[in-house]
Amino acid sequence: MFKATVILAIVLVAVSANHPTGDEYRAELVAAGLSTQAIDGISKIGETAYISFGKRKSPTFQDAIQDVTKLFLDVEKFMKTQSEQDQKSYAAYVEKKKKELDN
Repeated sequence: MFKATVILAIVLVAVSANHPTGDEYRAELVAAGLSTQAIDGISKIGETAYISFGKRKSPTFQDAIQDVTKLFLDVEKFMKTQSEQDQKSYAAYVEKKKKELDN
């Protein structure tokens, strides 16, 4: 549950005024050491979540929380199917983002 809260916070910060573009986010994942396959999978999950949320006529805060939670769980499930190195790189990336939020 704590991990979900951290990821939710990361996503909410990413939605704020100073969020990276898709290309910048992809570059962050490359710099974190993730493989192209892992980055493509994460991007696909994010794209699907974005499209799904955009189809809502009048999204509520509850809808946003549910969609962000689903996004987090989908990425977490996907990452479990990736190489050990990708899992370690992604975990390190999440920790880095968590520390950025703490500052």
